[in-house]
Amino acid sequence: MTTRSDPYAIPYVKPRTSGFRWRRLAFSFVLTLAAIVAFAASFAVGYARVHQGSVLPGVEVAGVPLGGLSRSEAETELRESLPSLSSGDLVISVGSTQQTIPYSSFERDYNLDYMLDSAFALGRNPDFVQQIQEQLRILVNGVAVGPQVTWNNDALAMQVAAIAQAAQRDPISASIQRVDGRYVVSPSSDGLSVDVAGAVADAVTAVNNTSPADSAISVHTAVVPPVVSTEHAQAAVDMVERVVGASMTVSAEDLSTEIPSDVLRGWVHLDETAAGGDWNLTVERSPIEQFVNNYALQTNVQPTNATFTFVSGTDVQVVPSVEGRATDVETTTNNIMNALQERATGGSDPTQVALALAPVAPALTTSDARAIASRVTKIGEWTTKFTPSALNGEGVNIQIPTSIINGYVVEPGQLFDFLGVIGPITSPPYTAGAAIVHGHTVLDGVLGGGMCSCSTTLFNAAMRAGLDIKARRNHAYYISRYPVGLDATVWIASANSKQTMSFVNDLEYPILIKGINKTGEVTFELYGVPDGRTVQLSDPVVENQKTANDYYQYTNDLKPGQQNRVEFQVDGFDSTVVRTVRDSAGNVIHEDTFKSKYKTIDGLVLVGRYAGDPPAGTKVLASVWKAQH
Repeated sequence: MTTRSDPYAIPYVKPRTSGFRWRRLAFSFVLTLAAIVAFAASFAVGYARVHQGSVLPGVEVAGVPLGGLSRSEAETELRESLPSLSSGDLVISVGSTQQTIPYSSFERDYNLDYMLDSAFALGRNPDFVQQIQEQLRILVNGVAVGPQVTWNNDALAMQVAAIAQAAQRDPISASIQRVDGRYVVSPSSDGLSVDVAGAVADAVTAVNNTSPADSAISVHTAVVPPVVSTEHAQAAVDMVERVVGASMTVSAEDLSTEIPSDVLRGWVHLDETAAGGDWNLTVERSPIEQFVNNYALQTNVQPTNATFTFVSGTDVQVVPSVEGRATDVETTTNNIMNALQERATGGSDPTQVALALAPVAPALTTSDARAIASRVTKIGEWTTKFTPSALNGEGVNIQIPTSIINGYVVEPGQLFDFLGVIGPITSPPYTAGAAIVHGHTVLDGVLGGGMCSCSTTLFNAAMRAGLDIKARRNHAYYISRYPVGLDATVWIASANSKQTMSFVNDLEYPILIKGINKTGEVTFELYGVPDGRTVQLSDPVVENQKTANDYYQYTNDLKPGQQNRVEFQVDGFDSTVVRTVRDSAGNVIHEDTFKSKYKTIDGLVLVGRYAGDPPAGTKVLASVWKAQH
């Protein structure tokens, strides 16, 4: 504020005022103001009325003058003058890929309704004073309405979100599969997390302008690592390969076997943990133990018990025992498993494993046998007489199995199987003989025919020694040189059809069998240490006896009067023999009922026809034929 100081004081004199004059002036001012207001109002009303339905002069929208234009004319003018906002694209970059969304797809355009409404509202304010002010401002300076953009926000958001969501991917953890016995890694891959909400917000910002040019946004992404990486899974597979990749040798003394890599693979497997994301190596014990057991079956050396043999006829001499050798399956299995575990930890790579062996003592040692040698005596014996003929290969088919069995030792608890002991029946040494086939006699051409004299004789010796009889069957018809109901046939029809004679040595010590061949006679003697058992045989109970007939049958295959017996006459019957074996205290050890069912076989003699004899094939009772001749 500016101030001033005068050198001389001027006295203040209060002017005299006329009250009437002041009132006149005030009244004039009011009239003048009213006139001005009335004029302005008249002007404003008249100006608005003149431009009713059109934009006031001086108004432009988005740089386009629209004064004097109606709404439709103004809209047309804007459409023609302004560049299109729907011809461009929104470019969306997600990582290294790009996709575009046309502006037209989400209806990007000028908000003409809003822009025109704004233009028409200028100078037409309901407030009279403000209306005059706006009209004056428009007349003097003009007024510009800015452009406004609009779009379908839902359509834009859906399209942007779809692109962003499509770019998202879950991480894939590495996995392990077993293919042809080998573990293979399926690699992992990173996932991608996309900021979908951010992408939509950025898109809205990018299109919220009136530029017709393309706009672009970059979607924010983040890499999502997998739970299990390829490297982690590969480490588990590499561990397996360390364990099974190289073969392993198991050896001791003079034994050695290799466990190939392919076999090792079958013993080891990876198991994913319950929580996932890791694997445990499992070495299975069972197949390793089986492998060792199988090898042991091939390489174990069974001990040989001390036994007896004959010298100087019936003198018994001890045959020394021999210690055996067996694989210690449990220890060897542990050695293999430990070696595989060492490979798994990576501490070492053992290729050699100790095969644990243990000696196996015989059940009957040399000293044991010598201690009881003086107690060995005959415990069973039987003799069968026969006539050497073509029916038994002149006795050869009886003598051969007797010679094979002579000196055979049956260990305690061992099964003696006649057909198994005498070995395959081949020619040589066996020859052809007779046999009973399907209940009828085949007089020749049967390899080994007649050896039943041997099996029956040994059966009777073992049965009378009180041993445990396992297999025995009677002949189809009764043969008179055998005791009734106590014969034992043997035969082989095929690999799956055969009949043997067998027994078990159920004594405490070995049994030594002595086979004796003499002309027309076979004998078996069994030697052992008696345990005090006794044997009682019942007399045979014979039932259902049937008398056989004997026939002569005429044939043209023989010379007249020549005779050939092709079937023996044998009466049929059933028999039962009971054997009771008791121990030294009188307790029953075995009680066997040997039942035999012998067929009735009619005898048959073929006789060559003379002229005038009945036709070939005619059968005549032997008594009738003999009476006629």
